[in-house]
Formats: sequence, C-alpha cells, structure tokens
Amino acid sequence: MRWGKKFAAGSLAVMMGVGGAGLIAASPAQAAGKYTCKAYASMDKIGRPTAYSTCKAGGGKGVSKHRVVIKCDQVQGAREHVMTWTLYGSWVGPGQKSNVHCGTKNFLRGFSVQTR
Repeated sequence: MRWGKKFAAGSLAVMMGVGGAGLIAASPAQAAGKYTCKAYASMDKIGRPTAYSTCKAGGGKGVSKHRVVIKCDQVQGAREHVMTWTLYGSWVGPGQKSNVHCGTKNFLRGFSVQTR
C-alpha cells in the first residue's frame, strides 16, 4: 500500500512540475528564426514512441543548443484513467540529434523542439 501512495505522490509532483509546458503536435514541429529546427516522431522496434530533433543553421543567426520534447499518454488502473508524461531529450549542439523515448505501454500525444 505504501508504494501506491509514493508512486501517486511522485506522479503528481512530476505532473505539477511539467504542467506548464505547452507542446505543438504538428509534424514536423519547427522553431522560429532564420535557422531550421525540426522534431520527428516514430515507433521503435519494441513499440515505444520515440522522437528526435535536428537543428541546422541557415543564412542568419545560429542556434547554440536544442532538445526534443515528447508527450506520452499512459492508461492506468481498473478505471482506465490517463496519465500524461512529458519527457525531455538532452541539450545538444546544432549539428547533433537529441533523442528521447517513452515506455512500452504509452501512446504518443505530441512532440516539439526547444531551442536556446
């Protein structure tokens, strides 16, 4: 019984912490500016939603860092309530890929790219 309460409290803390992050579910997602940053999503070999972002500098100001953001839904419990998880990839430079994936029993809700 204790694990259930700890898990619920931890899940609530995560949800409260990432509740303000807005995501665009466009495919591909694109950031503003003279550079081009895009996020892509797909399913991997074992059925997990995965996303990655790439960012290439164009004719204007370059990007110092970018990362991919993915939002996943997970159905839990006997009453089948939906938990939404927001996961962030690592900050990487413009020529590199930022990767992130959800768990195996998750559904893709949205994805985007953040830049600095």
